[in-house]
Amino acid sequence: MASFTPLNVIPDSDSECEVDNTQEIQIEEALKLYQQALRLHTDRQWEEAQKAYDELFESEIFHLDVEEQVLGRTSNVASSLPLVHYLSFKNQGTFKLDRLKATISTEEKSDVQSAVTQALEWFATALDRDAGDVGLWRQSAQLAIVLSSARLARFTLESVLDHETVGVDASKDALSLVAGGNPNPEDHLALLQLRKILETIGDTLSLSSERFMSLEGKKLNKKFLKFLNPIPWLPVPSDEEQSPLSAMLEQFSERRNMINVSTRTWAAVGRAILDVLPGDDDDIEDIALPPHSGVLQIQLPYDSEENSRDTSPDQPSPEDAAKSENAPADDNEDVAMTDASVAVIVASDRRRSSSANRKRKSTSMGVDTSESGRSRLSKRQRDKKAADAAAAEAAASTPESKAKVRQDTQDEKLFNTVDDCFSSFGLSLGTASALKINFNPDAMYANDGEKSDLYLEDFKTILQTWDDDKGNVILYGDGIQSPAEAAQGMSFLDLEANIPNRPLLVADEGLRKWVKGINLRGLGASQATFEWLKTLCRRDVDSRNKKSKIQTLSSGTSSWTKHNWPDFLKTTVLAAADKCEAACFQYFKDVIEELETRSDLDNFTLEDYADVEFAETVLELYLDDLAATERNRSGSDNICDPELIVRRQRAKRWWYLVGDLMHHRPRDSDGQLEEDQLTLRYLWATSVIAGFSGELSREFRLECFEDLKTLLTDKPPIDLPNSGVMPEISAARAEREISKLKTVDFFSTIFAATSETNERSPEEVIDILEAVLDPGAVLPYDEEEERILHEIGRFLDGSSAMFKLHLWEKLRVAYEKVGDYPRVLSCTLKCIQVVMGELKSRTYVDSSQDHRLFVLLRSLRLVKSMMSSALTLAKDERNVAALSGQELTDAVGSILLLLRILHCYTFWESAVMKGEAKASDLHSYRLVVMKLRELLVQCWIMTYRLYASMLERGMGLEKDSSWMEGEKEEKLAGLLRDVHEELGARHYCKLANQQFLRLMFDELLRFNNPDYDSDFLQVIHCRFHLTLCADQWYFFDHKTIAEPLDKISAFRLVDFIMSQATKKKILQLQKSDLKTGLDKLVEVFGIPRAELSPPRIAHNYGVIESYLVTTLNPLRMFGCLKGELDISTVEISGERKQLASKGLFFLQGKISLFQMKHNKKIGSVRLEELEAALRYLKHDLACNPDSWETWYRLGQAYEVRLEDAQTWSAEFLNTRKQELVVFERMTILSYMMAVSQAIRYADDSPETRKTISELYTDFGYRIYSSSRPPMGHQCFLTEGYDRYFSGRDGQGMYLGSPHKEMSPENALRYALELFKRALDDGADNWKNHYMIGKCMAKLSTYREYEPEGTLQCFVDAIKLCPEKSNETIFEPHHKLISSTTKFVLQDRLSPEAACEILGSSRFSKGIEPVTTREDFILFATEVLKKIRAADKQKWHHRMTYRIARLRYEELQDVASARAEMGSLFSSKAAQLAIWKPEHERPGRHFVFGRDYTLFYTELLEETQDRQTLEALAKRVRRVIHGMFQHNEVWGTVFTKYINVLRAGIPYRLDDEVFRDLSFDEFTTYSQKLDSHCNGLKDSQSPALDHLREVFELRKLNGGLAKNPAIDDLLADSYAKLWQEQVPAIMEAENEKQHNPMSLKNMMFDAAPPPAPPPAAPASSGAIGCPAEAGKMDLDLPLRGKMTRVTRRELISKATNLCKEMNQQPNTIGATKSGSAVSNVEHNPASDDGYAAAASGAEMTTSMVSGDEGTGEGVADYSILPNITGRE
Repeated sequence: MASFTPLNVIPDSDSECEVDNTQEIQIEEALKLYQQALRLHTDRQWEEAQKAYDELFESEIFHLDVEEQVLGRTSNVASSLPLVHYLSFKNQGTFKLDRLKATISTEEKSDVQSAVTQALEWFATALDRDAGDVGLWRQSAQLAIVLSSARLARFTLESVLDHETVGVDASKDALSLVAGGNPNPEDHLALLQLRKILETIGDTLSLSSERFMSLEGKKLNKKFLKFLNPIPWLPVPSDEEQSPLSAMLEQFSERRNMINVSTRTWAAVGRAILDVLPGDDDDIEDIALPPHSGVLQIQLPYDSEENSRDTSPDQPSPEDAAKSENAPADDNEDVAMTDASVAVIVASDRRRSSSANRKRKSTSMGVDTSESGRSRLSKRQRDKKAADAAAAEAAASTPESKAKVRQDTQDEKLFNTVDDCFSSFGLSLGTASALKINFNPDAMYANDGEKSDLYLEDFKTILQTWDDDKGNVILYGDGIQSPAEAAQGMSFLDLEANIPNRPLLVADEGLRKWVKGINLRGLGASQATFEWLKTLCRRDVDSRNKKSKIQTLSSGTSSWTKHNWPDFLKTTVLAAADKCEAACFQYFKDVIEELETRSDLDNFTLEDYADVEFAETVLELYLDDLAATERNRSGSDNICDPELIVRRQRAKRWWYLVGDLMHHRPRDSDGQLEEDQLTLRYLWATSVIAGFSGELSREFRLECFEDLKTLLTDKPPIDLPNSGVMPEISAARAEREISKLKTVDFFSTIFAATSETNERSPEEVIDILEAVLDPGAVLPYDEEEERILHEIGRFLDGSSAMFKLHLWEKLRVAYEKVGDYPRVLSCTLKCIQVVMGELKSRTYVDSSQDHRLFVLLRSLRLVKSMMSSALTLAKDERNVAALSGQELTDAVGSILLLLRILHCYTFWESAVMKGEAKASDLHSYRLVVMKLRELLVQCWIMTYRLYASMLERGMGLEKDSSWMEGEKEEKLAGLLRDVHEELGARHYCKLANQQFLRLMFDELLRFNNPDYDSDFLQVIHCRFHLTLCADQWYFFDHKTIAEPLDKISAFRLVDFIMSQATKKKILQLQKSDLKTGLDKLVEVFGIPRAELSPPRIAHNYGVIESYLVTTLNPLRMFGCLKGELDISTVEISGERKQLASKGLFFLQGKISLFQMKHNKKIGSVRLEELEAALRYLKHDLACNPDSWETWYRLGQAYEVRLEDAQTWSAEFLNTRKQELVVFERMTILSYMMAVSQAIRYADDSPETRKTISELYTDFGYRIYSSSRPPMGHQCFLTEGYDRYFSGRDGQGMYLGSPHKEMSPENALRYALELFKRALDDGADNWKNHYMIGKCMAKLSTYREYEPEGTLQCFVDAIKLCPEKSNETIFEPHHKLISSTTKFVLQDRLSPEAACEILGSSRFSKGIEPVTTREDFILFATEVLKKIRAADKQKWHHRMTYRIARLRYEELQDVASARAEMGSLFSSKAAQLAIWKPEHERPGRHFVFGRDYTLFYTELLEETQDRQTLEALAKRVRRVIHGMFQHNEVWGTVFTKYINVLRAGIPYRLDDEVFRDLSFDEFTTYSQKLDSHCNGLKDSQSPALDHLREVFELRKLNGGLAKNPAIDDLLADSYAKLWQEQVPAIMEAENEKQHNPMSLKNMMFDAAPPPAPPPAAPASSGAIGCPAEAGKMDLDLPLRGKMTRVTRRELISKATNLCKEMNQQPNTIGATKSGSAVSNVEHNPASDDGYAAAASGAEMTTSMVSGDEGTGEGVADYSILPNITGRE
């Protein structure tokens, strides 16, 4: 026996264990019965098995509550209970089927249907315990098919396929037969069955889904057909017996009067029923008519969002848990409409649970997952749950973490800042801790006593108990009357205080169950109308004890008093009351008759009370209808209005009827009715009817309300939320009615002024409403006016917020009409103050929670709309400035109150993100929170604007005090910063159309204080997504949406970004993110092309371009040094001028220029970057032509292009030099204009003077470089610039040069002047002294400067050179020694003086001074060697060249000079090892390469070093763009090489050898010579090697050098070979003829025969022998006239011979490299690497991509790094 515990005894832990033990015993007993029944079932003992199953289901475990059956108790034995239930129900159904199978042949069809139905019911109950058995679902589907229930079969098969909610664990774990995403076989079979069912009922829409389309064309394997039907022995109805879906619907519609409701709401159902009511009232007489052919069948629409807004499948609601699972039909029951409850933290949805709740996971079936229970979860899942629980327990037990402390500190930061700002005004935002939701259940209601902050607790409740009804209040204003609607018709006793509001009626709450009852009862339209009205207006007194035939809407109270109805529902209810008035009247007459039959009034039941209350509700409905009708006819003649007369009579009739009903209520001993809510409602309705009747005086009505005031004292107010004329019954309301009656005349004036139909002017409305709302503005008053206004003020103090809001709204509209926008703003702020003040009122605190929640939601909606308009008005500072100090303080106070509510939401959101709370997933919640976030941003913007105005007026300061400098800005900036941190951290600052970011952007720009740069940069980052100065500040990502940068904002940003840019070096800007900001600004403003620019800018473009293509006039060049050079530009104005004056375009051009000019060069500059720099600089000049520095940078840009073309290749110098001349001329012209403008306009600051010094230096460098090679003074030439002049003395027009050209001498003097000017502010720059010395050294040729002065400049340069341990500037040292040597060799300086001067160089230390000229040469050579030795990187080469020159010219030591020059050539490639040092002028290394090559060639010629010359020639020929004037250099090398090869070869030797040789003889022996040479080995014939070398040289030339000596040399070389080889060939031929059996002849015969000679001409005779042989073959015929051999044939023969030999692989490499390798190895100036470079394998690697035969093509510079420029 199970033990029972008394309810009044608190059980201890032992009793809990006893219950567990009892359940264990019960489960064991049930298992025994189950095993017995299963055994009998298996043995096919049907009767005994049935008895065993019956006994099993009589056990205790099947008599537990359904909740305990399904969910189990929190004990250790609950885990096995649902499993026992599931197996028992399933096997009972299986038993039914097995028994039927055994007897089906003898059973009737009806018995079979009955047995199948019973089995299906048992299966359904089993599946309710565990929905994961897929096989059981399919068996249930087959049973449904047998029963011809396509709907049920479809449901079961869809459940098989629905793995998301049905049997998740079982389907995905236990029953999954295949892996890898393949379908379960059970799924596939169910899908095939479902397709057949859909085809049968004709559901083509479902069949068109992708799931079924994939089955087209596929057939099930025959082997698996037997598995398609899980119960094959049961007969299935034929297809003819099953009607399609359309046919079934048609048959059903014919039997019923179908009403299709458009929306799932009470109002829609009521309107649909009213629409089918007949026009007459014949069938309304009798309410209890039996069903007939016109009975209604109401069809509700399918709600697709039902599942989403009900409880989730995994979290069953309490209502679902309480349902009986033994009654599947109860799944469709609806939850009765109940009051909102705040019992738990996480909101529980009040709506019904959808049918989807039966699809739940195993974890929702009461399976105990504790360690002691036998869980069905896997071990991995149990371990994970245990670990999570342990982690949560550990986290709960640990102290508060540091992160939590930091978060609390951050939360309080803003609140502290606000308190600091507003404490002097008596305002505060409170503390953050007060706004956070306390999730500790014990402390949850700790602040209930804080009535002043009750609105915060209400708002927290709203967040925790969110539903769509609350969202609809804020989003759509459900249940909210506009202020105008609330005040409409107030002259007819509608002036209320607080309209009580209850929770909104859920649109379909309880509707489905009511419709189901109507459909089951088969009522007609009029009967259904009465039942519909009764359900809404009458309370249900039976729902707590029993179930009525039609489940009523609510329990305890009627919906009329409990819920707030939508307007459409109110209208529909009133229409239904009109239609059913007679029926309702008769119904209550019957009630009265029934009450009169009772002898004892004590028998008055709750049912009777509900009927009387129902009648009172109908009376109140008719009073509302009467009030609305009178309101609509306000101002007209209401006395004779027939419609009004009918409504008045109806109201009186029902008043009498309710009075009769009240008469039958029980009374006390004094004969008085109980003063309950129903009695007070009736008395208040009586007072209201007295006002509408017009027959009673005002004094009588005053007495009525006085009595009511007395009765209602100390009684709670009665709320009627849906009544328009009596929404509240309370003593305070009675007091207000009394005050209104006393001031009715004045209020009539107010109502007329605020009426929508009034024709008063805005001025009159302002005069009237100002007297009421702002009495201080209308002075003086007389006594009567003072009395009336005092009474009105007293009334307004107690009137509703909506009425006050209506008056202020009307005043605002009047001000708006007259254009007084400051007062419009004042009225808007006052409206906000009224709405927020209601939350602090006593009425709000004392009202019910449902009403408070509605008022709070209504306030948020109203304030949201007001705040937007207030912000628009507050943008104009004049409107804010017009507010009084008190108005500002009051407005800020109300907004701070609103901010407390909104920040309460922010802390709630933080709790949700941390997992401390769970937010609603409803769509309405997401929409509302977006509005709350936006409102939060708007409130802070408004608070800041008002606060700024308060500070501007000095509010908050002590008397006779003022703000310190910057104090106001510091307060405002601090508030903005903290608000931005708070909003940005929550990603709110982007809301409200980024108004806050715009405000902060404007304010910080206005402050213009560098202390706020970090805040301003964060604003830029948030607003425009521009990250500036990221290397100095850290920026937070506030998840904003980038706003396009418009021109206005960009123009305001220019100064700030430029100021930040000035803090960085120009080279740092290129890699800085400030460059991105500058690029963005330029992108916004753009740089139009010259032809698309405004006219004045286009004119300046044209003038500048024309100036840059002029010649270099010496007069203008010297004039610029006086500031006289200028061009005819025009002044511009506007935006472009301002941007140019701020330096935006100049800075952009400068950044691009410095990147190319000063960064380490590793390759040619990118032309697009150079073009960008030129575009920026030219546009800046077009906008500001007088900017000298822009001219300077423009010249540098052209110079970069010029130097780049001379640095990496000599192509421009050799082939496109005219382009370089143009760039050089533009550079000089730009420098000229820069100098002229600097003299005229530059300031005298140190930075400017330093820049001008650099300008003079660069200008001087360019003039000096232009006068020296490689440019060679060409930019000063006027060729091609000729112009026409008018001659004198009748000469007429003639063409001549525009001006005289500047001579090289004058160019040097001009450069010297520039360098001297650079010394004024650049005396510490060694380059200036160095270049002055060079100019003076060049001018020394003209004897203008003494050597000592020139050399002193180099000494000064050496002293100023920065000396570093690893880097030495060698140029001044080399120039000093080279110039000194020149002066000594010219006898202009003595050796003693030269040694003394050279002593200033550290490289002369340790060398003894000399006195003679010869010794000085050695002295200079030693100094140069020391300089060269110090060059560790081997970049400098001029010292080597200078040493070689001295040895060659002065010491006459050719070999030593050759050895020195040989060191400049790479041992591998035999080419010049020449680099461009850092301080060397671009292009000069190509000039040095030319000079060195020519000098080295001369030395090789003198030393007859043919092999080295051969290698040098090959390299020089291929390096087309590797040196300056390549063609001339090649011509010289080519000639020198020919001269060397000519040694030993007599001139015109071919004439001597072939003079007496005929052509035929030449042909014959030349062939034999070819064959003989092809058989020679290496170096066996010096003449042959010589010939091949000449051939290679001729081939290498490729026609580049037009020198006929190469052909002469080739012919002579062939003649030399003929002399050497042909006599031996002839002698061998003769010997063969005389002694054919000799060994030699036999060997010749064995050799392959030579190639047949070409066909001889017909005129030629037999082949003859040469004359030198002295013998002639007598068998040959006599020859004719002899044909001489020409030089062309000799060249052709020599060429063919060499080609044939080159084609032999065994001789090519050896022959070509034999001489070179053997000789280069003995060359002291080379080594083994050089021989390897000259080998045949490397020689075949062409340095020129082109024809090998011609040697022409484009040079491959990758193998010539030592001749190209490098820095």
